[in-house]
Amino acid sequence: MSAWLLWALVALCACATRAPQAGFDIGAAGADSLWIPAVRNSTDADLRLPGTNPLRSLAEMAGKISPDERATVMTVLRRSLRRELEQRRVRARFPEEQDARFSVLPLGHEAAARIAREGGLEGTVLLSEIRRWDAEAPGLVRLWLEFKLARIADGALLWERRVQKVIAANRTGNLAEVHQDAVKEVIRELF
Repeated sequence: MSAWLLWALVALCACATRAPQAGFDIGAAGADSLWIPAVRNSTDADLRLPGTNPLRSLAEMAGKISPDERATVMTVLRRSLRRELEQRRVRARFPEEQDARFSVLPLGHEAAARIAREGGLEGTVLLSEIRRWDAEAPGLVRLWLEFKLARIADGALLWERRVQKVIAANRTGNLAEVHQDAVKEVIRELF
């Protein structure tokens, strides 16, 4: 009986192992611009970072300030991606800097490359999507993100990465810091 259980455990462990995914290849980005469109949110969650300023909260309730102006997990992740790439000497840009119509591109690498090519963008495009971002469990953030790097000229997929993690939250309990720490962990995982 114990031999059977040991064999079943070994078989389960062998099935559960995943091949390690490659980190971001700077050489794949090329010498041209690397475009980073807005991060797509495929969750049902509103991923705006909570504000810590009580006066801002009062102004939002009074209608003086729009809650849409608060930072989101998507904007923090996008800015962090750009900062990390620029530190690695990659010319990272946001598509809306050239044309406001390109702030959001589809996640499909071929469709995104075609739209970027028709809009006059050159180089590569880094597509990203949040599939899951759950900070409801106390002390944990469960996340699942997908990233794709595509060449605009022909729509070829150069690199792809999925990040699925459970991250322990910081001790302060501040939800904004928890989300920002999770973004830092995703960036570490990618690079």
